[in-house]
Amino acid sequence: MNKPITKLSRGARRIATSKMLSAADERQLVRDWQDRGDRRARDRLITAFAPLAASVARRAGPKKSGELDPDLVQQANLGLIKAADRFDPERDIRFATYAIWWARAEVQAYTRANRSIVRRPNSALTRKAAARIASLEAEMSADADLEQSQADARLADALGVDTQKAAALRAQIRGSDQSLNVPAGEEGGADRIASLVDPASLDGPLALKNLETVELRRMLVEALGALPDRERAIIVATQVKDPPATLEGLGALYGVSKERVRQLRERGFERLRAAMRLRDLGIENLI
Repeated sequence: MNKPITKLSRGARRIATSKMLSAADERQLVRDWQDRGDRRARDRLITAFAPLAASVARRAGPKKSGELDPDLVQQANLGLIKAADRFDPERDIRFATYAIWWARAEVQAYTRANRSIVRRPNSALTRKAAARIASLEAEMSADADLEQSQADARLADALGVDTQKAAALRAQIRGSDQSLNVPAGEEGGADRIASLVDPASLDGPLALKNLETVELRRMLVEALGALPDRERAIIVATQVKDPPATLEGLGALYGVSKERVRQLRERGFERLRAAMRLRDLGIENLI
């Protein structure tokens, strides 16, 4: 699979030349790249296996046209580069045997990620479920007598989940995008997007937010009311009033030092924090 090709198009023929790599050539190029960072060695290796990348891309591309998708070719070549980074030249296998798996993995990951404009989960569990669902659906599609409920039950059993979860996984993995610029009902009706309501335009959430603010304010007033008189007065004077009082001014008012006023304020804050924690609240709830 390291025979050069003249062009990346349908029916491109591999031409046997002296540039084809032997097993010894492959191992030496990999060593030069991995041990010495020789980019020319890596590029020669990738160029020699370009037909392998093209073959993987063609199999994953559109079946009708048979034309190569440049994006898929690029992903397959990225797989070759990853293979060159990881291939063990001491193992008794050819580079193509190892590289084809990396090329396929990159193409499959790219295909999954670009199947929808919505970013779908790409965890190992999701990839395994996607492969299993595709395999089972291909098997079950050949059985014309199989009812949908039976197919759902078989899929759920294979995935080890209930039928509802299996249906959700299949919709998530196999579902297609739908435009919002199509009629929501009968032809000529309003587009789907017109039926989506802007949450900011609703009175409900705003009223609920106002209610939460009133409740938070009430709890804060209660917590302040539980403080000793001087601590409460210092906090109100420095944090609530406008303009806020200075520590020097409060010290002169109470006949204590500026540092003592600061200590009293900090003690009041600690009491407030403790009271808020008892109500499962934090300072972020009051911002």
